[in-house]
Amino acid sequence: MSLVHRPPIGLRVLIALLGFGAVLANAALLLSDRAPGVLRTLFGDSVRRITERLDAGGRAESALGATDIGNDSVVHFGLWAVATIVVGLAVWSWVGLATASVVVASTSLFLEAAQGRYSSTRAVEASDAAFNLLGVTAGAIGAAIVYVVIEAGGRLFTRQP
Repeated sequence: MSLVHRPPIGLRVLIALLGFGAVLANAALLLSDRAPGVLRTLFGDSVRRITERLDAGGRAESALGATDIGNDSVVHFGLWAVATIVVGLAVWSWVGLATASVVVASTSLFLEAAQGRYSSTRAVEASDAAFNLLGVTAGAIGAAIVYVVIEAGGRLFTRQP
């Protein structure tokens, strides 16, 4: 299915800026030694266990039990799913979506690895990288669903009798 019904370029540029901002915000959050304080300010006590893990200086097991890792995984998943869907809506093409997904996935893996090098309180974890990639995949699927719905709606409403 080719994408004929696209949002106006001005809207896509605005969405692209939001997507770029989302990726930059993810980078700042993931690399910042101050990330735990930012998360507490934004989300309150609901992220206490996550920020304890972030403050643990790379020792996740000292702050969390194995059953608590799910909350942090949701954060990684959500950050990258949102970034990918926004970037996907900006590019608005199948090739662009595939390319953007690879770029966002690569960025997420780079930032995960960079945490160990550039942050003194953040830990590099394979589970975080896996949930980053799951988030990118979900975001790409979400963008693809929006493409199909908009395209189908556009075709439905522009049919000639």
